Amino acid sequence: MNIVLYYAPGSCATVTYLALTEAGADFEVRPVNFAKGMHLTEEYLRINPKHAVPVLVVDGRPLTENVALLQWIDGQFPDARLLPESGWTRYQAISLLAWCASGLHPFLTPNALPQRYCDIPGSEEGVRRAAHKMLMERLKVADDLLRGRDWFFDRFTLADAYFYWTFRRATQFKVDVAGFAGCLAHFDRMSKRESVRRLLELEATTLAEFKKSA
Repeated sequence: MNIVLYYAPGSCATVTYLALTEAGADFEVRPVNFAKGMHLTEEYLRINPKHAVPVLVVDGRPLTENVALLQWIDGQFPDARLLPESGWTRYQAISLLAWCASGLHPFLTPNALPQRYCDIPGSEEGVRRAAHKMLMERLKVADDLLRGRDWFFDRFTLADAYFYWTFRRATQFKVDVAGFAGCLAHFDRMSKRESVRRLLELEATTLAEFKKSA
């Protein structure tokens, strides 16, 4: 099976990379330079007309959206036990994946680039405040879920990987997360995983290559 991941540093393709790495999958990474508009080229739009990452191309067939990608990876690599195997807990884990995708992700970027989300001059700060409020409410939910726990469930799952990306992205956007002790402890545990170490190496290498070609 030939697996190719289209990835951009800092993006939510990070989550797919972590999942494939945790699975022990053999895969190729193809960096997408958003600053150069690679996601808008005809070649890339043939792969993903949504002009976004991540995309997995498996034996020539593309698949998009993290919630689907993570379940596919779990199904292809069952020995890695990336999600709970069955029953109610499995659906709780999938629910957390969907929440990271639709409940947390949309409120991240407006904290740093509110102008993307409004077209009325002078409304940027209002957009930022609203996004910040919604993000804080959701981080409080995650903090409560993690209280007294190492992981969201009784062991590491892909829900932890997805939340790691959202929380890291919040810190990269200079969101004050000091009040979320459970989330911070979770972030620290995730940062010690081998998959995250490899991710950070990939990110640094990719950004250096992008800089060279600028």
